[in-house]
Amino acid sequence: MTSRSGGSRQRFAELLAADDEIVVAPGAYDPLTARMIADLGFPAVYLGGNALALQLGIGQPLATLTETLDAADKVLRAIDVPLIVDAGAGFGAAPHVARTVAEFERLGIAAIHIDDQAYPKNVGYHYGAGRLVETAQMAERLATAAAARTDPDLRLIARTDALRVTGDLDATIARCRAYAAAGADVLMVLDLTPELCARVADGLDGVPLVWIGGVADAGPTLPELEKAGFAVAVYPFTTLAAVMEAGRSTWSPYPARGRPQIEPDVLRQGRADALQLGRLDQYHAVEQRSHTLEEAG
Repeated sequence: MTSRSGGSRQRFAELLAADDEIVVAPGAYDPLTARMIADLGFPAVYLGGNALALQLGIGQPLATLTETLDAADKVLRAIDVPLIVDAGAGFGAAPHVARTVAEFERLGIAAIHIDDQAYPKNVGYHYGAGRLVETAQMAERLATAAAARTDPDLRLIARTDALRVTGDLDATIARCRAYAAAGADVLMVLDLTPELCARVADGLDGVPLVWIGGVADAGPTLPELEKAGFAVAVYPFTTLAAVMEAGRSTWSPYPARGRPQIEPDVLRQGRADALQLGRLDQYHAVEQRSHTLEEAG
């Protein structure tokens, strides 16, 4: 399990600085899915706000800072790779943003992203009714966040939803430049395609860009993302969608079949994988040693 020494945070900073390979961070929604992703060899894990909130049975706009911190803490305890967390709109005004950064830094999170949506966030955002704050207000959020951190390895990602909300690429680029100037280490542009990446990157003096997607489709291929120049790729909803599909395909036929729709080998493999992900082999070894000592005594 990861320590709170900032080792994974430093590792993420090094991955970004290396600039020779895109950092792919699939989205998790709980400790088990996070560990599965890490065990598959991915260099980082992403905890998106909507996936986090949905596993609580609510949607992202209703998730609180406390709930987000609790979920991030549990996920971080389960993995040894850097964790990137969605910090929404910073959970309030400047003092709240400062506390948000301090709390995530205390946990040992590698990077957080703060977006330029209005706060409190509206539910209608998920139905196409996006709201943006003025560029200056978002810049103030970022300046506050940058000033609040004490570990320079904590990466502050500025997310802008301007391209989705307005469709105006020039206005989006202007926001990106203002956010970088305000203290953002990395930029995340919602709906930014590989074809538009170079236009946004121009004039940013090498500030890394994050691709975020995989909600409407699987997204571009890794070579396409690398060729475009993205430094990081995060997939906020893909894991959750896959689990939901698997669950439905298993249980929806139950009324007609009288039993779940699942093959025995899937169950056997799933049980073996779950035991491994739960690290029960390690605890089993402890248990066996204890029994051996008891018998010897």
